[in-house]
Amino acid sequence: MKKENIKYASAVFRVKDADSLSDKIVRKEEKYKTLSDITDIGGIRIITYYADDVDRVAELIEREFRVDRENSIDKRKALEPNVFGYLSLHYVICLDDRRSLLPEYEDLKELRIEVQIRSILQHSWAEMEHDMGYKSKIEVPREIIRDFSRLAGLLEIADKEFQEIRQKLSQYEREVARKIENNERDTVIRLDAVSLQILLDTDKDFISFNQDIENSTGIKIDSDKANYEGILRMLQWFGITTVGDVKKLLKEEERLAVYFVQKTLKKSTRASLSRTMGLLYLSYAKLATEYPKERWAEFFRDNFKMKAGEDTDIVEALSKLYSSYSEEKE
Repeated sequence: MKKENIKYASAVFRVKDADSLSDKIVRKEEKYKTLSDITDIGGIRIITYYADDVDRVAELIEREFRVDRENSIDKRKALEPNVFGYLSLHYVICLDDRRSLLPEYEDLKELRIEVQIRSILQHSWAEMEHDMGYKSKIEVPREIIRDFSRLAGLLEIADKEFQEIRQKLSQYEREVARKIENNERDTVIRLDAVSLQILLDTDKDFISFNQDIENSTGIKIDSDKANYEGILRMLQWFGITTVGDVKKLLKEEERLAVYFVQKTLKKSTRASLSRTMGLLYLSYAKLATEYPKERWAEFFRDNFKMKAGEDTDIVEALSKLYSSYSEEKE
């Protein structure tokens, strides 16, 4: 699933214990003659975030294993169209021909296990129904069954809504990427986590900027580390709200920002830097060059949740850095 970039909430397994297996064989002596007759000697439950990922996981399993169609059931299709209830895909699988021919799998080639695949909302409903059902020793009243059905319907709607939101987000990401790549009216591309990430990934000036930071500090930038929320809040403090605005910021303050980075991080023992680190220092550069020193403390209090007085040291440190830059520049 990781290789196929399928994100999932959980994947857990269990093996039927000896007592449970023995009891099952005794109860159904006429049905089970060998271990390979038992379809759930092992079980795997995969919980996906989205309902459509259930099918993606199913395709992966079908590709990697042999599916026992006779004992498998897609409970999403088993319900009548006007009935709401338990939705899950249950596969019974065994090793395919490729794996079963390997010597290390010889003893396992006929064994079958059950795989349950469902979305996290489908799982929540199933767990609640199971929990409440097992606490009651009498038949569930009709009105409670209707309550369960209404809840199942609501969760099914929620599943579809989450799918649609993800699809819209993917479409938005593609559209923003196209606009940034084509330099299409940067001033109207709103700055958010999506557009900022794409900008850092694709804009040659920002790629070069981050490379300069790596070269000047000797510390690699980790593309998986980023504080988009904090950086966006800082940029908004300056009134920077579009891709065009942040490109302009880089053009105006790149030199000073790299100087700040070099002076403060060159001797750092950090293993890596956040990919938004450069934007942090661009913000410091803009603060130093365009805002009176009286407002610097306000910036740090607003963006770092500092109390009055806690910002004194950082304001003085920034002031000294900016003064040394100005002297070297002269």
